[in-house]
Amino acid sequence: MNPLRKVSDGIRVHMSAAELGREIAPTAIWGCLGLGVWGGSPEVQPPLWIAGVGLALTIWINGRSEDTPDQPAPGVWRASRKAQFEARWKRRLPFAGLAIALLLTGQSWWYGDLWGVIYAMALSLAFGWLIWRRPPLEAGAVELRIDEAGIYDRGLGWTIPWDAIQAVRPRSRDRRGKLGLRLGPSELPNLSLADRTVGTDIEIDLAPMALAVDAIRAEIFRHRPELEATPPADPPGGLIVAPITGAATESDQHDEAALGAVGALLIAQNPAILLSLGSSE
Repeated sequence: MNPLRKVSDGIRVHMSAAELGREIAPTAIWGCLGLGVWGGSPEVQPPLWIAGVGLALTIWINGRSEDTPDQPAPGVWRASRKAQFEARWKRRLPFAGLAIALLLTGQSWWYGDLWGVIYAMALSLAFGWLIWRRPPLEAGAVELRIDEAGIYDRGLGWTIPWDAIQAVRPRSRDRRGKLGLRLGPSELPNLSLADRTVGTDIEIDLAPMALAVDAIRAEIFRHRPELEATPPADPPGGLIVAPITGAATESDQHDEAALGAVGALLIAQNPAILLSLGSSE
């Protein structure tokens, strides 16, 4: 398998080397910091390991706590408490890494370790890059809004008008927390030319808002009841499906013709079969 590939919306697409580097860079930088701390002086290691264990314990407790949606108004949702906490510590954690890298720089300079200074300064620059690329936090930002104009999703960055929505896909067990929408042909400028021509399927992630798919579907159907797919009608009781006349006879004729063709082919390839059949009689 080509490693420079990823799966996006169920379709395998190519992934460039630059995109792959950006994906694995944070993990590589934190791994290099761990090696630097491990090889540092003994008096620096215990406080850092204690702080790391405390942070991991805090994240674990927050992950196990119950989460509730944040709905300031009807049809409006913001990020849940757990999602806001996760966004905050992801935003601030690189600053802690930068502080540790600067501490390692000073320690290496104190002991006269030139290569240690270069290594720690490279880590400082790497954490500065992580801080720079992390988007700023927006307090109270609306993540999802459903009103008369349509459906706004902050992840998409725009509002989907009602006339562009063709159907609401049924809730899928394999895609928990995902709201699926089928968009018909439209003139939305945010879509590609192919998607505007034939339509496309999109998904809205409801996990950051701690929302259930059924609750959002109910809110959508309250504004547009026609988007709800009606279940197929049950057949009347006692209905007996009669076989199609001549279906079995036609199938038998095809089977006999196929067997006859196979027998003729075998005899043509090996005439001894015909002689053995005649002698047996």
